[in-house]
Amino acid sequence: MKTSNPTLDRVLVDLGVPRIEERLSRDFFYRLGLKFPQQYGIACRDVTDCVRRAEALGAGPFLHTHVPAPNWMEHGQRRRGCRLEVALGYAGDVQIELLGPGRGTEHYSRALEDTDIAFHHVGIYQRGMGRLAVAIEGAGYPEVVRGGVSLGRALCIDFRYFDARQDHGLYLEVLDFSAFGMELRVEPFIRAYGRWMAGGGGRHASGR
Repeated sequence: MKTSNPTLDRVLVDLGVPRIEERLSRDFFYRLGLKFPQQYGIACRDVTDCVRRAEALGAGPFLHTHVPAPNWMEHGQRRRGCRLEVALGYAGDVQIELLGPGRGTEHYSRALEDTDIAFHHVGIYQRGMGRLAVAIEGAGYPEVVRGGVSLGRALCIDFRYFDARQDHGLYLEVLDFSAFGMELRVEPFIRAYGRWMAGGGGRHASGR
């Protein structure tokens, strides 16, 4: 299924990941009051290798790092010592998030029990988490993970995963980011990093 985004097409074929439309119709998101996803969330056993492959096909550059997740909640229980490996980059106008197995959580590693790469979730950047969560859970997709940080109105990062695996084979992730009450868009920061990298700014960032 080719589209007007040839870079994304190449990356998805190389990683063996289907397009969102092959799993979920646009009407599915419309009925839940959701925007069409802006992100492919891909679990991978070797993030470094997947970054290399995606960049060789024209995506990125990727911001690749290891980060603590101090407020990680899984099935209502706080997971202490949780640490994630994540790489973020763009293929055309679509964000690709590559996620390693992580530590202190099985949320990503469960998808890798029988494979090295798996289509884990679709990511939707959208304000109004409270309202959206009610609609998604009301449709039968329970919240299984939440995380983020809050510094009053100055900064609020709220992300939640809803389990749609039984019907669609993946999770729905909603990301509600704001600064001083206004939507906070991460795309300019990630793309600025990409330009810095392309200009010889350094190697991939790492939080090891």
